Amino acid sequence: MLTSKKMALAAVSVLLILLASGCGEPQEPAANQVNQLVLSGQGIDQSLKALTGHEQEDMKLYKTILDKGKNKNSDLEALLDQAAEHIHERRTLLQQAEEAMKQTNEKTLALRSSLKELSFENEETLAQAEKVLDQYEARARAFENFVASYQQSLNADEQLYSLMRESVEPNLVKIKRAIRVRNSEYAQLAEFRKQFNLQTKAFNGANAKLVQMDQAS
Repeated sequence: MLTSKKMALAAVSVLLILLASGCGEPQEPAANQVNQLVLSGQGIDQSLKALTGHEQEDMKLYKTILDKGKNKNSDLEALLDQAAEHIHERRTLLQQAEEAMKQTNEKTLALRSSLKELSFENEETLAQAEKVLDQYEARARAFENFVASYQQSLNADEQLYSLMRESVEPNLVKIKRAIRVRNSEYAQLAEFRKQFNLQTKAFNGANAKLVQMDQAS
């Protein structure tokens, strides 16, 4: 009779054999590997969350600047300086999110190769893992569009605020045109954000199904 300790050791040995690849290296289940990808991309969500907080503040600041700008005697310099600071902070957060996405994209390519080497996963689980990666790459493409649109929106902000600084007698025609351009850019940004959020939801759904399949196996 095997003692409980010996039985436990035997079970571990069998597990290691099952998870061994052709070259003898232990293999991670597909769900675990995908989860590592998800964890590595948390920096994207953190930067975007901080970005959303800045946006809410900047929308209030934008309205304040426009309201005070209607009065020719208003001194907007302090508000415009504050707006410029916020734009810089938002560009920094956007860059951080972009860098985090770039790193996870590189890991996605490596992960596809790793999944092909798995010798113990069933075909259904591997197919779902591939679907998760497909959804992640679609999310990454939507994110690229979102970032490009966001940069255009910030450029429009800078152009507007620059015109408002120009002189004691600012060109109202140019300012009104800049406001229209700025509002149009943010309307487009809202659409790209919507697409990114939809792709994120699709990715999360596909990943949740992979986790369920892994737990049921």
